[in-house]
Amino acid sequence: MTRVLGVALALLVAVAAGSFANAAGESGATGQAGISLALPGDPGNFDPATNWLHILAAQQFLTLVDWDYGSSEPIPNAAESWTVSEDGRTYTFTLRSGLTWSDGSPVTAADFEYSFRTIVDPESAAPISYRAFVIENAAAVNAGEQPVSALGVHAVDDVTLTITLTEPATWFLSSLSSMGHSVPSAAREAHGTDWVKPENIVVNGPYKLVEAVAEDRYVLERNDSYFDAGNVDIPRITFFVVKDASTQLAMYEAGELDFIESIPPGELDRIRDDDMLGPEYYNGPRFVVYYYFFNMAKPPFNQVLVRKAFAAALDKDTVTSRITRGGEVPATTMTPPGSTGHVPNETGIGIPYDPEQAKAWLAQAGYPNGDGLPEIELGYNASQLHQNIAQAIQKMWQDTLGATVSLRGVEGRAYSVNAAQGAHDVWRMGWGMDYPDAHNIHMELFHSSVGQPATFKNPEYDRIIEEAAVASDLATRQQLYRIAERILVQDQVGVIPIYWYADNSLTKPHVDRPQTPQFMKLFKDWEVN
Repeated sequence: MTRVLGVALALLVAVAAGSFANAAGESGATGQAGISLALPGDPGNFDPATNWLHILAAQQFLTLVDWDYGSSEPIPNAAESWTVSEDGRTYTFTLRSGLTWSDGSPVTAADFEYSFRTIVDPESAAPISYRAFVIENAAAVNAGEQPVSALGVHAVDDVTLTITLTEPATWFLSSLSSMGHSVPSAAREAHGTDWVKPENIVVNGPYKLVEAVAEDRYVLERNDSYFDAGNVDIPRITFFVVKDASTQLAMYEAGELDFIESIPPGELDRIRDDDMLGPEYYNGPRFVVYYYFFNMAKPPFNQVLVRKAFAAALDKDTVTSRITRGGEVPATTMTPPGSTGHVPNETGIGIPYDPEQAKAWLAQAGYPNGDGLPEIELGYNASQLHQNIAQAIQKMWQDTLGATVSLRGVEGRAYSVNAAQGAHDVWRMGWGMDYPDAHNIHMELFHSSVGQPATFKNPEYDRIIEEAAVASDLATRQQLYRIAERILVQDQVGVIPIYWYADNSLTKPHVDRPQTPQFMKLFKDWEVN
């Protein structure tokens, strides 16, 4: 019956999706004109200087370096080579010769200087400008205390760029694989926010936007001016905005999508057992963590014992075995496996599921059996999966602690900002690693300087991760991150890590793609047969 219903839904969706494929120039499961993929939501802004983590930006603009997930080391991208000063603070990059923009103009070091200045310019209001604060004077520029020209990024000549840091940072090169994309200043200044529209956009990466229909589709075509265009196999990529995972799956089965990575958990068993879909299914690790934040600005979660009680009453094994069911790994710490600074579950750091201990902690906090505990609102960004997880955890907390828990699913991009300002008592978040180093989580997500009013702040934790940020010895950094994790998830319980994601995806047989755990897909590395 499940198979019949799945086919019926696929046929219904195919009728609507067929018009998508025609509009996109027959891009689809034939592979003849490219591939078709799904976006879970409209991208909105994908200017790489202010939102460099979007999948559309990643395909169109060059970073200085790339990251090799096989060897776990930085490799050349726009920069063909680099050197580091003896004190570990100054990086000198030499650009590849002959780099050009899609309008024929040369790519120069000044384009990278402009990009980094734009990131920290307070007028840009880049939401994660703090990622650049390791660069000399970046924080002061972003605070409006110094001009953008004071930033420690300088174009020495057309092909030489220097970046001076406030302190040594062994993780800095890996961070550049997802930050500081070169930006065409002329196009951006001439057209303002409209510079990323197809008629205005100028790129230097492997693909270029040629069609954009908000809330519908975005089409990229191979950029022939890209320095390695001869090795970019797929000529055209069509992204359809398809928010519902079940609809994505139906379109895939109908032959309208070539790849999906949002599979409803209830469909996994059918897919694994299916003669056609089984061989197209892939399961592997991903550098993403699923976790819950506490509102620590008000009762009851301003008490650490209450936070500990709620953490100990959450059965992560049940979440992954009965709800997500895709090979996700229950997490006791934050940094995903495979990243520098990962602290394995086997170390014993974190709070295990222990209902009796949870009850004892809650009683010690003054709420025996939940008596006197105010109603708890659990917020999540609306999706069926997040709702299912929230409902399960709601029952765990009610049954174990006697808590009254209400659920609130929230639509829209402002969810995470409002939540961090205190909109909920507990709220769901996920973090995909921008680069595979614990610094990306600890310093850039939980340090007090980037925290919001309702979130975790701790001076000792700040001191530890600041020390880890400048340590050059890997073993020393690893030990410091163990201490930091203990403070974050065990001693102070600023968050509850729930699980590390798994890559549960379907790929048509004519598409070859790298099986890496990275958060951001780079389609220049994909091929069609």
